[in-house]
Amino acid sequence: MSKNRIKLNIYGSECVISSDDSESYVRSIGDEVEKAMEDILTKNERISITMAAIITALSYCDDAHKASGGADNLRSQIKDYLEDSSRARTETEEAKHEIDRMRREIQMLRARLAQGSGEPDDIEAPEETPPAARPVTPGSPVQKTQTGSYSRVAPQRDVTSEQEGFMSFFEKKNEE
Repeated sequence: MSKNRIKLNIYGSECVISSDDSESYVRSIGDEVEKAMEDILTKNERISITMAAIITALSYCDDAHKASGGADNLRSQIKDYLEDSSRARTETEEAKHEIDRMRREIQMLRARLAQGSGEPDDIEAPEETPPAARPVTPGSPVQKTQTGSYSRVAPQRDVTSEQEGFMSFFEKKNEE
């Protein structure tokens, strides 16, 4: 892109600006600077044009620094939001996998129950990722590994009923 050479006259001072921007844009910037200087000069008649130019330059420089700081703050917030979004997406995927695993387990248990082999001894626990291998994410509950020994009392079978299902075991417990 060719450089445009624009002649500006701000409070009697002529200057030639060479810029890649359009002439209308550069002229609008010059008009804005002249208006800012005029505002300063009308507020205090004892200020010289040079002092008004310095005050105007300081004001615009201050605005630029504040805008840059605000932009940096916004970039930081966007970065944090993107990290939170990524973390939530990962947690969602993990939850979907867990739901799928549990659905398969339910189907397996229903199939075994329908076949009449639904006794707790016959049911194998599905493989699961050990707690130490699971990623801990902020806000998720910490799961503690259970230790100790557990034994199950074998239910007393009713000889008259050959197929005693898993649920009937609990029903008999409640009757006693």
